[in-house]
Amino acid sequence: MTFLKIFGFGCIVLICFELLVAGVETSSENDDEYLTQKEIILEKSYHGLIRENETLVEITPLIKVNEEKICNFHILKKPYHEIPFEIELVNNLGILKARRTLNCENRKSYHFEICAIYCDGTPSNTANVHITVIDVNEYSPTFLEPSYVIEVDEGRLYNEILRVEASDKDCTPLFGDVCKYEILNNDEPFSIDNEGSIKNTEPLSHKASHNHILSVVAYDCAMKESAPIMVSIKVRRVCETKFLGMPERIDYTSGSTESLQLFPNARLDLCDISCKNEDFRIHSSISLKTKHISFGCDRDISNCTSGQKVKDLLPHGAEWTKELSYDEGLEPIFHFDGSTGVVVPASVIDHYDFSSQPFSILTLFRHNSQIETNKHVKEHIVCNADDHKMNRHHMALFVRNCRLIFLLRKNFNEGDLNIFSPAEWRWKIPEVCDNEWHHYVLNVEDSSKVDLFIDGVRFENSIEDRHSNPEVIDDWPLHAAHGVNTSLAIGACYQSLENRLKHGFNGDISEVKVSLNSVLTAEDIKCGTTCAEHLLAPKPLQSYNEKSYSENSQIKENIEMNEIYISAKNKHDIEQLMRKVQYINIKQKPTVGRRNIEVLTTLSCKNESSLRLPPIETYIMVNEPIAPLGIDIDVGSASLEQSDPLYSPKIAISGTSNKLVSYQEIKLGVHILEKTSIDSLSKTNGKLEDKNHIDSCSVVVFPSLNPDHEDIKIDGDESLSSSMDIKTNINKDGVEMIGKDTISNYINVLRSLVYSNKKPAYYLNRVFKLSCAQQSSQYKSGEYTLTLTVLHPKQTLLKSTNVLPSSSLSKVNLIGNTNNETTLHLNSGSVNGNDNNQSTDTKVYSYSLLHTNNVQEPKSHIHSFMHKAEGSHVTMLIILVSVFLAVLLCGVSIARLKNNQKYIDHHQPCPKTSDDGLVWDDSALTITINPMQADVTSEASSESENSESEDEEALKDGFTHINQLEWDNSNIFQQ
Repeated sequence: MTFLKIFGFGCIVLICFELLVAGVETSSENDDEYLTQKEIILEKSYHGLIRENETLVEITPLIKVNEEKICNFHILKKPYHEIPFEIELVNNLGILKARRTLNCENRKSYHFEICAIYCDGTPSNTANVHITVIDVNEYSPTFLEPSYVIEVDEGRLYNEILRVEASDKDCTPLFGDVCKYEILNNDEPFSIDNEGSIKNTEPLSHKASHNHILSVVAYDCAMKESAPIMVSIKVRRVCETKFLGMPERIDYTSGSTESLQLFPNARLDLCDISCKNEDFRIHSSISLKTKHISFGCDRDISNCTSGQKVKDLLPHGAEWTKELSYDEGLEPIFHFDGSTGVVVPASVIDHYDFSSQPFSILTLFRHNSQIETNKHVKEHIVCNADDHKMNRHHMALFVRNCRLIFLLRKNFNEGDLNIFSPAEWRWKIPEVCDNEWHHYVLNVEDSSKVDLFIDGVRFENSIEDRHSNPEVIDDWPLHAAHGVNTSLAIGACYQSLENRLKHGFNGDISEVKVSLNSVLTAEDIKCGTTCAEHLLAPKPLQSYNEKSYSENSQIKENIEMNEIYISAKNKHDIEQLMRKVQYINIKQKPTVGRRNIEVLTTLSCKNESSLRLPPIETYIMVNEPIAPLGIDIDVGSASLEQSDPLYSPKIAISGTSNKLVSYQEIKLGVHILEKTSIDSLSKTNGKLEDKNHIDSCSVVVFPSLNPDHEDIKIDGDESLSSSMDIKTNINKDGVEMIGKDTISNYINVLRSLVYSNKKPAYYLNRVFKLSCAQQSSQYKSGEYTLTLTVLHPKQTLLKSTNVLPSSSLSKVNLIGNTNNETTLHLNSGSVNGNDNNQSTDTKVYSYSLLHTNNVQEPKSHIHSFMHKAEGSHVTMLIILVSVFLAVLLCGVSIARLKNNQKYIDHHQPCPKTSDDGLVWDDSALTITINPMQADVTSEASSESENSESEDEEALKDGFTHINQLEWDNSNIFQQ
């Protein structure tokens, strides 16, 4: 029983345990299925992007759920973290939005978790959400400073003057980093790099600009531009030790032998140098640069070789040199191209034996190295060779392979034919091929002694080249050749077998001269090479006791006198010495042009390095000569010529200085230079010889012509200058004549010039200036001035009245003397008479000079009357009839008005009113007017009227005088 109870109890316990285990297993299976369903709803993580100016989050991947199971989403917030987002369920999608616009600059990303809520309220599994805020370029760069100001020294180049800096509030590197800086005003000498560093591209000058204002902007990496800021860079003047008061240009008048001070106002500014006055020394060098002038400088060889018999083998203008290419200038220059040359006539040098007698060769040439590969080509300057049968060269000076070579062969009778002797000298010198002018002199005393002088300096070889420069070549003497003479050629060598010139020179030769039977002295060589222009060194300064020269200064100059070296121990001495440096040019006709001057100065202190002052570059301008003019003016003549004796030949122009003409003459045209003469004389050996050719003449009119009513033309037929070489150009400024022709032809053209003026009242004075030139404008005349004065018509009448007797002004004489011309033609050369007449001419001329503008042309009534009196008798008869009818009508009218009075036959003159008009007297029956009184009255009236044209005024005036004549004739008829 007990066993059964125990067994039954155990079974019950076992069954309960199994049921319990079964229930536990069923619960575990349900939990696993629930968890699996939650994991499927949401992903483990989501990534979202949102722009600063938007609220919708672009989520990846999309939050997809089933709305039948899921009814909402929930954002799991963490403590102390703001989550400005919300999530909504829309069409099975979870839409994530921001509650407001976000700011990347405040927070760039957000992290939080979300879960889905089942419709029964059960939450799903959670998912991580990472949202990044996308930056928008909403900010432009801004500079850390509102403006920048800095001060720099002038004259320096800085690696960095200052650095500007800008920042950007945007959060990303694209929009928030500054990648570029720029200077907007590109005309300033500054640059800026991408780091904002500003530097100057050239040295600054306080004189040019004391303040540079820059406008600078910055760009972010997306090239958004900032607002510009101002950067002010002030240039601080730096006291620089230098010479002040140095002129930029120094003018020197050609033809003057006086010296000229170059730096009369020189002043040294030492600033604040560290060394004391007694501890420094100043060194200055003044250099005259004349390599570009003529042959390196102006040279005056007119007085050289005066005691030597020097023959010119290349004269300009000789018959044998006229075919050469010649540069027409102040200095003779012949151009040789390798194919040209000339043979010197035997009359100049008659077969001279150069091997047996001493001689000298003087030449001035310019030569450049040739590109030809053949180094054996000879270019002869002088060559003395056989004139026929053979091509032996006896003496020659030529260039080969940039070496100057002199050849001199002995003759057969000057020694043993089997013994060698020096025959060729070869100098290797750089001057031969440097394309510069050089002066060469060869002194040959005998065949064993040949000296070369280059630019006046004797050639001395160096120790290394003493055996090879010059290289001397020995040769046999020439063999005998009977009946063979020599031919001397310049610029080439005569080859008799080919009967032509060969081995021509390529370059320019100015002169080739020889001195026979003697060599040139050192003085002659120096004279031919010494520059006529040079610097004059100042005299040493005297000490304070004025008995000895100061030891504080030193003065040196080179042999050419184109460089001066000055040294002084104090500021005062160097300034005094610098002010006394002078320039002089003793050449009679120096080359016009520019000469550069360079001044270099260094300042050295004791135990310190020297300071180099800024170099000074200026120049001397040698100008055309301004020759003084001697003017002789007689009664009606003027003579102008150069009074400077240095200028020869002279061109003298003479003629009348004043010419008076009337209105009528100037309208028809006058010969302005009809009494002009030109003489050209040169003084040679005390005698005057005529130079009868002129290159050009010009007539300048002042003021310029008005083409509306003024004109200059050549009188006569148009073929006047057809046979001449004169080209004439006439314009409003005057007449220009160009072309080399005889003086007589120029005078013919000048005297044929006719000047006319249709309205002479505009200008009563005209000035004509004539000047001529000779020998390519090397010799110019002074300006011959002619003043053409238009005589006022009133003064013409006054003059006529003074000359003619008063009795000749009667009416009968005027009518009968129709061939007399009442207008008096006045000029300074045609007035003859006593002193009273000459005095009257002076008064008339002086009066016309006072009336030069705004002159109305009065009428010459006597002149008009005389012309009208020359009309036909029919016209006179018609006029008389008309006057008679007018008188009759006037008489009837008066009779009606004065019917109570009796007829009275008498003459009553016309009273003169205040306005100079004619007033009829009603009490008179017959009126007779004095024609002279009426003439004066009409003159006064015509002066106050302003008519439209001169012809109309003359016509009206003519009828007025005819009416006056009619009244007089009516009185005669009545009598």
